[in-house]
Amino acid sequence: MWALAWRNIVRNARRSLITVSAVALGLTSLIFLWGFNDGVHNNMMRNLQEAIVGSLQVHADKFFHHPKLNRTVPDPARVIALLQQQHIERYTSRLRTFALAAGLENSEGLVLLGMDPASEMRTTNIAGKVDRGRFIKSNDEKACVLGATTARNLGVKLGDEVVLLGEDHYGSLAAEKVKLVGIISSGEMGIDRGLAIVPLGFMQRMFDMGSDVSEVVVQLPEERLEAVTSALRQQLDGGYEVLRWYDMYPMMKQWVELENAFYYIFLSVVLVIVAAGIMNTVLMSMLDRIHEFGVMMALGCGRGHLAGMVVIESLLLGALGVAVGTFAGLMLVQYFHGAGIDLSGQMDTVARYYVDPVIHTEIDTSHLRNTILAVLAAAAIAALWPAIRAARLQPVEAIRHV
Repeated sequence: MWALAWRNIVRNARRSLITVSAVALGLTSLIFLWGFNDGVHNNMMRNLQEAIVGSLQVHADKFFHHPKLNRTVPDPARVIALLQQQHIERYTSRLRTFALAAGLENSEGLVLLGMDPASEMRTTNIAGKVDRGRFIKSNDEKACVLGATTARNLGVKLGDEVVLLGEDHYGSLAAEKVKLVGIISSGEMGIDRGLAIVPLGFMQRMFDMGSDVSEVVVQLPEERLEAVTSALRQQLDGGYEVLRWYDMYPMMKQWVELENAFYYIFLSVVLVIVAAGIMNTVLMSMLDRIHEFGVMMALGCGRGHLAGMVVIESLLLGALGVAVGTFAGLMLVQYFHGAGIDLSGQMDTVARYYVDPVIHTEIDTSHLRNTILAVLAAAAIAALWPAIRAARLQPVEAIRHV
């Protein structure tokens, strides 16, 4: 059956080549689009984590949704010890609260973050986003870094004084003047506006917090995220919450899932076109060979074998198209993974979503596998009607068919 099916494909080489080309072109397009889609999404998720959020954070129970200055991590040293036991080196401690910042004429509410510069630079790349001035240093006594939008709203520039006002550990007002040493112009949501960064030690003294911290931020490879999160949740009893980045910012993950759903819709449309092309080729081939089929049945070929031969032809056409399309698609993904696709003309739009101006394509293994299997399934389904028609032929009528 396989030999006969292959002979029939070669015998109608032009028609077969058109079908294989259509399958290959459709699959190449799908693989490249998946590569671009996954490149954007993976870039966005990595940037969100690397910029400031981290892969996971450890807080006091219910802190993330109801942040209060006196709701601190019960035992930061224990958390850090557990991280070190799992050979995790990229972590940092922070203190977080809401405060009022005032310049010479304007004021603005914002999130005040106390950071340890050394461990922060080991964990995130927030320091690299300072494009004017510098990042805070461990020996800074009264210094701060602001987002560009916040600095503009306050009407301050490098070297100016900014007044920070907030409630301390006991609920009393605490105020300090700090010097603006750095400004961040990243274009990213949540960084350029509504954020002020000060040295951790300075903030702890300002609000009379001792050595308390609000959160421990951890940076992990994606493949370790679930295992480490599960381990920390088991080892840290009541009083802690361990949240992955998408637990804290679910809209990011939901957006990725929604876009993937649209790509699956597009995949379905392409599959219908592929199936129609293959079915047309196999059906035409079957109609051209009705006389041949009648002779085969008269010589003892069963209806099942005849239908199987038609299905094999369809699968061979699909497999050839998949082989060519997969090769071409992966070559495109590989090329643009290195060369990148420049979106700098849309920089103002994409930067706010933590997306770099140059997208490097990459494709998730599951998306590649599902797309290839879907095309092969479409090829098999496309052969059903021609196979049924072939199996229903009557030998005498088929032999007399011209």
